[in-house]
Amino acid sequence: MKMAKREGAGKTPGKNGSRARVRAGGRAARTTRVGEARVSRVPKNGGRYSQSLSHGLAILASFDAESPTLGIADMADRLRMSRSTTHRYATTLAELGYLEQNSSRRYRLTPRAADLGLAMLDSMVLREPARDTLLALRRRTGRTVSLGILGEQDLLLLDRLRGWRGLHESDLRLGPAARLPLHCTAMGKVLLAYLPDPLQRELLTALTLTRYGPNTITGKRALRAELDRVYAAELAIEDEELAGGLRSIAVPVLGAAGEALAALEISVPTGVLSRGELSAVFGPALKDAAARIAAARR
Repeated sequence: MKMAKREGAGKTPGKNGSRARVRAGGRAARTTRVGEARVSRVPKNGGRYSQSLSHGLAILASFDAESPTLGIADMADRLRMSRSTTHRYATTLAELGYLEQNSSRRYRLTPRAADLGLAMLDSMVLREPARDTLLALRRRTGRTVSLGILGEQDLLLLDRLRGWRGLHESDLRLGPAARLPLHCTAMGKVLLAYLPDPLQRELLTALTLTRYGPNTITGKRALRAELDRVYAAELAIEDEELAGGLRSIAVPVLGAAGEALAALEISVPTGVLSRGELSAVFGPALKDAAARIAAARR
């Protein structure tokens, strides 16, 4: 059932409460891993994994609520690595946007690093219960179906099952963990539309509306108007906005308070259905599948 408008009393607190619970779970999980990192060395390379990756992850895991900022010496001591090695990996993580330095030149995690943990939690909670529903939806339609969640400033694919009808015309060869822009994807527009107004305004201010397809919306005012239409219709349509020759339709997977936990999408080549036909042909099946995923999550 659709809830009150974004600024209404029912929707925003529910969204914030849900987000708070996810963040609390993520913090607890990270603290446990940090405790383990403090008492063990970074594993030696046995040829079965990347030592560079293990160093980088160990550095990220060394931050916690008690130590939100760390210097190079702190990280090196905790992980029993040399300071030169620690500095090299910390600098790389900062360049990639996962760490930043404060005025004292101590490092701290960025929102992008927190986004990794939140995405992992959302993936665990949603992807496995949703898989059977996605498979059934693909069997029913023969089309490519996708499930995505909101990242820091992008769309994160949790799952994507490639269809067999029109595959050669519409396949973008994307897989789980792929990231896509929010403003020119049907799933991204759904997730933006269901954000509480203050969060939506903040995110829209930060977004760069790069043109990807012939019909990409590149103006902030036009995008806000589109998001209002998406919220009113309870679905979004992407018409050659991400890539030429591709149309998609997406609906929200709603939580108990009316927040969008995820978005569910079907993609087709433009020659198969017009923009106006997408809703009638796929809308009911998508909404039914979204309701099943939401019920399975509970």
